[in-house]
Amino acid sequence: MIHPTAIIHPGAVLGADCKIGPFCIIGPNVVLGDRVELISNVVIDGKTSIGDDSIVYPFAVLGVMSQDLKWQDEAAMTGLRIGKRCRIREYVTIHSGTPASDGTVIGDDCQIMVNAHVGHDCKVGNNVVMSNLVQVAGHVEIEDNVILSGGVAVLQFVRIGRNSFIGGMTGLANDVVPYAIYDGSPRGMYRTINRVGLQRHGFSAEDMQAIHIVYSAVFSKDQTEPLADRLKKIRREVKNNKYAMDAIDFVENRSKRGLSPNMFFRPEQKQ
Repeated sequence: MIHPTAIIHPGAVLGADCKIGPFCIIGPNVVLGDRVELISNVVIDGKTSIGDDSIVYPFAVLGVMSQDLKWQDEAAMTGLRIGKRCRIREYVTIHSGTPASDGTVIGDDCQIMVNAHVGHDCKVGNNVVMSNLVQVAGHVEIEDNVILSGGVAVLQFVRIGRNSFIGGMTGLANDVVPYAIYDGSPRGMYRTINRVGLQRHGFSAEDMQAIHIVYSAVFSKDQTEPLADRLKKIRREVKNNKYAMDAIDFVENRSKRGLSPNMFFRPEQKQ
């Protein structure tokens, strides 16, 4: 199932039943899992591996050397790992990691749509959707079940919490709390919990209420009391809910770039 116009380096490793379409180019350190399909005109280079049952559409470029000017030695690149059952659409670019990390990583069951870019050293979780023209800079971390709508731009080192939804054309320069909806241009802001997305993933009404209680404290209009004190007060109220405690952990421990300072939020708003 290899088209005669495809160029595959003898050092590349192809799993069982792979389909390599016309004009694809595969470099010497590439490893493809079973049943991987490259439609046509796909370029894969560097230390790149792609998991079973993934499909890559025309003109995608995967695993090439990053644009980070600090690291321009191709032999030093740390590679790209793409999980199982991913869908990489047309004109997507995903760059290799640099010596600053152990590589760029894309999890299982991800859908990365037309013209999206994932920069060097990013860590993307499972079941992440990136819509058309999403631009993710280097060292970004995206947790599981995140949806980024069309045209979202993410600054370096931002972390996006699990089960969050980012509205179209949003710019993210600060971390995004999990289970939330953010939108806004040029700077994305917290709007509310991601109720529809959470329902689809089996969250109960009690789960969503507990998360809302946490974010009522985090994004309260009354900023006279330190955030640590606000969280301490509500911790006892939500301590039996793992999702609320995860939200607190993100704010206290996992967020490195801080939260957006200008959030639109009304604590009295019903969720």
